[in-house]
This record gives sequence, C-alpha cells and structure tokens, in this order.
Amino acid sequence: MPKRGTTFHRLIVTTSLLLPLPACTGSSGSSSASGGLPIEAALGLSALENDLPRTGTTADCIQAGTPATETHRAMLEALNLYRLQNGLNPLTYSERLEDAANAHVRDLWARSFFDHVNPDSLGPSERALEAGFCHQYVGENIAAGQRSVQAVTEAWKNSPPHDDNMLEPGFAYVGMGYFVDPTGRQYWGQLLAFEYP
Repeated sequence: MPKRGTTFHRLIVTTSLLLPLPACTGSSGSSSASGGLPIEAALGLSALENDLPRTGTTADCIQAGTPATETHRAMLEALNLYRLQNGLNPLTYSERLEDAANAHVRDLWARSFFDHVNPDSLGPSERALEAGFCHQYVGENIAAGQRSVQAVTEAWKNSPPHDDNMLEPGFAYVGMGYFVDPTGRQYWGQLLAFEYP
C-alpha cells in the first residue's frame, strides 16, 4: 500500500495481437555475471548502435541513446537490474520514448491531472507516435510523490499491474520520464515498447 500523498498508476497493455521479437543485446565488451553480456549492455547503458536495424527509419524512430540525466540513468539501471534478476533481457534506452515520458510527467503537473490519457485525449500510444517513435505498441507506468528512484521502483514492484509491465518479456525499449514541480513533488514515468513489429 503506498504512503499517504503517493500515487501511481499503470496502463494495461494487451499483447495478444502482437508477435514481439527478442530484445537487442550487446555484442562486444567484457563479460559479466549476466550470462556473458557486457555490463553496459546488460544494464542498457550503451547506444547499441551495432545491434539496431540499419534500414534508416527504424533506427531513427527508436533513437537509441543514453538517459538525459543521472535520475533517468538511475531509473534505467534499476529497471534493467530488476529484469536481469528475473531472467529477462535488459531494455534498450530510447530517447524518443524519453521525450514522450518527460513531456507526460511534466504535463501531469502543469494541467493538474493524473492519468494515462491527457486532457487532449492522447494516451501513451499517441504520445509515443507524436514523439516520433516507430509504433504505438507501448505500456506505461506513472507515479507521483515518491522521493527517490528506489522508492518509486519498490512501489511499482509492489503493485502487480506495474510489476507486470516492468517484467513483460516482450518489451525491448524504454524511456524514462522525470519531473520535479516547484514544491519539490516528484513525478515519474516509464514508457516501455515492444520490438518494432
């Protein structure tokens, strides 16, 4: 049960119509305890450019890269470590998904709402496409009020629907959203996506 003043929400993703492909993994570097993957790849910290499709638009719409801030990076590391501990592939970081997630968590504060669908009736799928991501097959976790990456990660782990999103084997990409309002209240988001269909 979340502490008073703490809220979180999760969008349920229906995967029955999708045939997700395996996530990209690193192919060079030193081995680690995560099944021989380089630690950078295991935690999703490298751009993984060699593993992305070279067909122009797919790599462009994924825009694999690195998190914008240390908080975004810590969120990615916590998620990928959790996935590795549960026998799942780490997620590749998408700057396009980060743009969509950042815009949404800021919007939660700016327009005083807390939902996956904004007042303009745009949900995570539409927001991912609007940010230039490849497709609409995404899931989302949002939260507000937690004071650290550890706290929000634990809140999501302790909520079965949020946990399901974090441990969805079909997800291949993620972008983190983070915003602190003028009062110091923190807003958090994870926008997760399947491999390009």
